[in-house]
Amino acid sequence: MNLQKELNPQQCKVVTTTEGPVLVLAGAGSGKTRSVIYRTAYLINEKKINPWNILVVTFTNKAARELKDRLENTFGISARSLWIGTFHSVCTRILRYEEKSLPFNSNFSIYDESDQKSVIKKVYKKLDVDPKKFPPGKVREIISRQKNSLILPKDFFNFNESNYFSETTHKIYKAYQNFLSVNNALDFDDLLMYTAILFHDNAKVRKKYEKKFQYVMIDEYQDTNYAQFKIINLIAKNHQNLCVVGDDDQAIYSWRGADIRNILSFEADYKNVIKIKLEQNYRSPKSFLDAANSLIRNNTERHKKVLWTDISSSEKPELVKLENENKEAEYVAREISQLQSLGKSLNECVVLYRTNAQSRVFENAFSLQKIRYQIVGGVNFYQRKEVKDILAYLKVLVNPADEESFLRIINVPSRGIGKMTIDKLSASKLENNSTYFDAIQKKKTYLSGKQERSIAELVSKLKKWKADSEKIPVTVLTKNIIEEFEFIDYYEKSKDPKDISRSENIREFIAATEEFSENYENDTGEQPVLIDFLQQISLQTDLDNVDEDEETVKLMTMHNAKGLEFDNVYIVGVEDGLLPHSRSMDTLHNLEEERRLLYVAITRAKKSVKLCYTRHRRYFDTVLTSLPSRFLLEIDEQYIKKEDNTFIESKVPRIKTGKYQKSIILESQKYFNIGQKIKHDKFGEGMILDVSGSGNDAKLTISFSNGKLKKIIGTFVKTI
Repeated sequence: MNLQKELNPQQCKVVTTTEGPVLVLAGAGSGKTRSVIYRTAYLINEKKINPWNILVVTFTNKAARELKDRLENTFGISARSLWIGTFHSVCTRILRYEEKSLPFNSNFSIYDESDQKSVIKKVYKKLDVDPKKFPPGKVREIISRQKNSLILPKDFFNFNESNYFSETTHKIYKAYQNFLSVNNALDFDDLLMYTAILFHDNAKVRKKYEKKFQYVMIDEYQDTNYAQFKIINLIAKNHQNLCVVGDDDQAIYSWRGADIRNILSFEADYKNVIKIKLEQNYRSPKSFLDAANSLIRNNTERHKKVLWTDISSSEKPELVKLENENKEAEYVAREISQLQSLGKSLNECVVLYRTNAQSRVFENAFSLQKIRYQIVGGVNFYQRKEVKDILAYLKVLVNPADEESFLRIINVPSRGIGKMTIDKLSASKLENNSTYFDAIQKKKTYLSGKQERSIAELVSKLKKWKADSEKIPVTVLTKNIIEEFEFIDYYEKSKDPKDISRSENIREFIAATEEFSENYENDTGEQPVLIDFLQQISLQTDLDNVDEDEETVKLMTMHNAKGLEFDNVYIVGVEDGLLPHSRSMDTLHNLEEERRLLYVAITRAKKSVKLCYTRHRRYFDTVLTSLPSRFLLEIDEQYIKKEDNTFIESKVPRIKTGKYQKSIILESQKYFNIGQKIKHDKFGEGMILDVSGSGNDAKLTISFSNGKLKKIIGTFVKTI
């Protein structure tokens, strides 16, 4: 390894500093992935560390695959014995190994977001909870936060106020968790929570992994939550051979539990930390970085760093003012069409927006211009109905206790099993304290002869496939199920064009099983079985399903763009209310994260970046005047190209704080947020469940501690 030739001095330092805690502050485009790969190879080839004694945690499955491929192709190191993967995949692997120390068996199902929604719906029905008073999405977020904080239902009131909202939320959380337990299922947050609790409570297991993982590397450390911090801390706090790589300027996931304090306080959490900054950017020209640097320096929650580059260009980030969102979409479509006519690849173009709802007008504009596009973060392939139907059959074979999957397949294809029959089956299941799979095997007097024959046939097939699932390839098993129930034929005979697409999706699913078998690796050399396949696809993310080979413009939120790069970047809707978002303008902390979002968007660009904003934008059924984002005023004018100075008309109140200019929210401009605590002169304290509008005129739906639910204008409440 000729490190001096292949790496810059700071990257070399990352690679060769192997002992003790290391904090790598890696700016956008600074080659952090390269540094992690070389560091892993250095540990194995130069330090002679056994591959199985190294743990590398990545942010996405895609990043894990890239790391493995480059280790093998560049250094000839087999990744088979390395533990490389996301937190969720690593934790899943540990939980399956440590079955004897856990309250569930190793064949557990992993419930995705749609499964969770279905379970919460059942819990609401059982507890007679009004979804208007307790919005399921909000309650699901609260449960997620509890789990990320390692708070089980039994600990709930030690950490939460005892009021009506908390009491009901606690009941929902408890019933939800009990439902998962009965179904031998875990959600994504459980994978982290149970691993952290296992390491904390079981010294024998903890020491096993502490000894096994002698060298630990964590990528995207700024995006870790408390549970993830705890897992790593419990493994590495004794030997301290921990290298974390991240960038606090790209911390944009607090809404899903990430805690920027993990990277900001790393030097306080570990002793004698060596801090290394990667500031040389290999992606963007100097003018882009100058603009990004002038923006992000307005943040206070950060380690000071300044990106620089040897790449020069006369291009500057360009401000583009349009009349409305339709004109904005038409402009971007024309620009991309022109690039296409010059022979440029659509793959090198991306449209970045703050919210998914903004994609609609771009889809229309691209369709009119006949520009192929791909929405990243749309409906995941594995969330499509026909694919979920096949998956449900496979899940039941692995985990017969999985109620969600069983109820999905019992009448697919149709067996004449209606709601009344399922209700009676549920009663029998509860009476005998069994699974649905066990319950349907017993003779039922309430079943018609046809129903009983259909169910008997289903049971027979499931038993056979269950036995097959541990010995035949996943592709063969999947094809057997699809052919038995003629799923493809059913959809192909339909006159509905959507059904033709569904048949194609089923064929694609078969291809996915084959691809999995071809690429599967484990540390035992054994052939993959069904449970391995289900585990892999359960942990897929939106970014893992991006087809990079397809010639398309990518449309995605700024949150989904982190880690990616494109020649031509169109950042749209750069307006107050969208960026920063209206619900993130109440605190300096939230504003700083919104500023980081724009910083991330700008630093994706390699050749051109357009910052688009509109004079007017339609919200629901009303057209409102737009204000350019306050963040545009923070970018030094010498680093941007603009048609005129009209965007300066934005009247955003500002004060000088220390060295940099800060945006502030005046009392007259305050915004209310879901989950915010308030006080009313008559009804007392409460929590906001829904917000319609902004400022003091916002209509608030509030759950008060006395149990009352009221709709009140913001003027009449005070924030606590």
